[in-house]
Amino acid sequence: MTENNSNQCLMEKVRNYFTLRDIEIILALGVVAFLTSRYGLSYMLPGGTAPSFVHGFLKLPGPGAGIFISSAFICIWLVLGVLLVKKPGAALGVGVVTYILMLLGSVILGTGRMDWLVVMVAIIIEIFGLLAIEKKPWSYIFPAFIGIMGLITLALMATGNAKMGESGAAATVFPLGYAVTGIIAICIAVLCYMYPMKYVFGAGAAEIFYIVFCWLFNGKSGFATWVPVAPAIPALLSFALVCGSSMALIAYGINALWNSYNKVPLPDTETN
Repeated sequence: MTENNSNQCLMEKVRNYFTLRDIEIILALGVVAFLTSRYGLSYMLPGGTAPSFVHGFLKLPGPGAGIFISSAFICIWLVLGVLLVKKPGAALGVGVVTYILMLLGSVILGTGRMDWLVVMVAIIIEIFGLLAIEKKPWSYIFPAFIGIMGLITLALMATGNAKMGESGAAATVFPLGYAVTGIIAICIAVLCYMYPMKYVFGAGAAEIFYIVFCWLFNGKSGFATWVPVAPAIPALLSFALVCGSSMALIAYGINALWNSYNKVPLPDTETN
């Protein structure tokens, strides 16, 4: 009886915090996030699958470069949720809905493993949303960090230290992934220097967490047995950072279009 009362109290708090419109947005984005990650990537990625995209098309090293691609795409909907709802907890709500659908899909439909790390990604995005990193002098940290990571990636490519494939062998063809990752990282650094956006930083940091967690705990032979060769680590971290940040930027763009369509004044970027 006490447990039922506690559950009812929790649901009442949720209803008092989120409006019906907020809940509808969270549920809708959770469904879209699940469909995008589970079924949409084969139509969106060159090569059809995440491993084919990162290793076959971008010529990036491994391991781990492919497994977080679906998580990176989910960042669009996690960030868009908190931008549309404008309340802390919205990204986490989208993440929980997405995970529940993954769980149901895994158990009922046999659509593959459920990825509980999507909830951790949402939590990290929420944490960054509560920090004042969009205000000076903290606003300089992320542009400097992602800019340096981009330069390191380009330097590895220029000096012939690029790696490719799951084994991290020396690149024998032009490492497209290194070039694209480095250039996009520098572009994001300039953009975020001009227009600080905390959720861009949060999504990038969340994807770095994701790939590092997989390196440490996804090895079949014990702790940290899946870590790539040392020269490949900076490029893979940069790729994870760029993937998460780019998806968050897309969410900001969708939010801006939505506000423009509904004649809502655009918020000051330093308050997002």
